[in-house]
Amino acid sequence: MEAKNVEIMRFLLDLNVVKGDLPVECAVRMRSFEALEVFLEYGLDINKPLRRNEPPVLCIAIYRDDREMIDWLLDHAVYIAPLNTIDYLFSRGADIHCGQLLHHAAHRPRPDALAVVRRLVELGAPINEIKYEKEANVYWEREPFGLGTPLHRAAEFGKADVVEYLLEHGADPLKLDSKGKTPRFWAEEKKHAEAARILGEAEDRRSGTRPRPTETSNL
Repeated sequence: MEAKNVEIMRFLLDLNVVKGDLPVECAVRMRSFEALEVFLEYGLDINKPLRRNEPPVLCIAIYRDDREMIDWLLDHAVYIAPLNTIDYLFSRGADIHCGQLLHHAAHRPRPDALAVVRRLVELGAPINEIKYEKEANVYWEREPFGLGTPLHRAAEFGKADVVEYLLEHGADPLKLDSKGKTPRFWAEEKKHAEAARILGEAEDRRSGTRPRPTETSNL
């Protein structure tokens, strides 16, 4: 049913039925994560003030003490917000351990992805934590889809500079995700040759084996 509703929502948005701002406030109050995901696809700025002299929708989740919604909004702010906005959130007390911040930043679709990752690591974000490993219910719901470390995400999306930085700061290239795969597997699977090369060398250093110069030659 939820999938059907999402498709109806996309259809209406394609027809430009919604005039003006998207009904994000309603979606947050109703805890409709599916609607929020669709709104993001259609250009939602989750950091935009609700109205003049009012903060963004994060204030609603905080007021309602909705930890899951707070985590979701913080995760997605890290994924798309400018670095100065992210800095502002932390200056106002955002918790680096709240949500899956480094996982989202690791595949941030902007040129400043490395800068955001660096900032989160400097603030103490856990580098080798499997996504949702501290939230048992969420983990078991999403485990079949593959949950890994920030290094897995950076490798999957070919973020070679992020991969290198995470490795330099202690990321484990041999750690397996919930599908039993290393980060290098996903880099190779997605044909990201440079990320796969960096990860292969890191694996060799960690395991003490000789380099494998031909391992990624078919990428």
